[in-house]
Amino acid sequence: MKKTIVFVIVLLTAAVTACMTGCVSISRTYSNSEKYSSGNTRFRGIEVRSVDINWNSGKVTVSKHAEDSVTVTESCKNDLKDSQKVHTWLDGDTLRIQFCESGETFVGFGSLEKELEIMIPEDIELNVLSYDGSSGDAVFKDITADTISADVSSGDIKLIGCNAKKFDVESSSGDITIEQKGEAASIDAEASSGDIDITVEKAGELDAEASSGRIVVRLAAMPADTDIDTSSGDVKVYVPENAEFTADIDTSSGDFDSNLELSKDGDTYTKGSGTNKLSIDTSSGDIKILSLSE
Repeated sequence: MKKTIVFVIVLLTAAVTACMTGCVSISRTYSNSEKYSSGNTRFRGIEVRSVDINWNSGKVTVSKHAEDSVTVTESCKNDLKDSQKVHTWLDGDTLRIQFCESGETFVGFGSLEKELEIMIPEDIELNVLSYDGSSGDAVFKDITADTISADVSSGDIKLIGCNAKKFDVESSSGDITIEQKGEAASIDAEASSGDIDITVEKAGELDAEASSGRIVVRLAAMPADTDIDTSSGDVKVYVPENAEFTADIDTSSGDFDSNLELSKDGDTYTKGSGTNKLSIDTSSGDIKILSLSE
């Protein structure tokens, strides 16, 4: 009985030590694993209309190039077995990308980090670009798609010069930067712990929420409906000089300031006809509405 107890204690101690030191990392499991291929690869651009990325650890970059193929390339400081390399599957016209073989366990690597680079032909407009990451930054550059979605547990997300009808971006711990081009129906950004910085060319709806972090929004044109919410952090919204909106301002602990000519009725401020709706709510933080020319 005593030997059994000692053995159990040793196992528990090893498990706790592994978790604390990060020497054991178990990847996600996923369906249809037998259909995936291992290692760097390329596909004909005309075959790919959507890209679905699931990544455990390390930076991911998606951008465009002058070639007519979609390329998937990873780099790592460690020598990798085939099971530990990037895995891909062209599921119809959806390119599915996984960090490694389904269920692969890493022992002795620490928190294995691999950088992933995906290159898209310049003339391709994707239906969907989706990214789900556990730890690491994600950067999308000059991508055009119907929908761009990104969700990362720990890491920054940057969407630079991207054009999509719908943006859906979320980071549990990290900053979010969106530089939107073209015309979007909706932009939704949420950061649990991190700053949000959004530049909008044109959008129908904008929703930005930060639990702990500042929010900065630059609007080249006013969306019909803008909703900004932060529990702890300052908010700055830059609007065109000719902007027309009705702003509902609510701050529990903070000041409101603007360099625009606004009419005031309680916590409601109106500029021009007041056509577009702007709602800003912060529990602890200052709120500023400023001219974009400032």
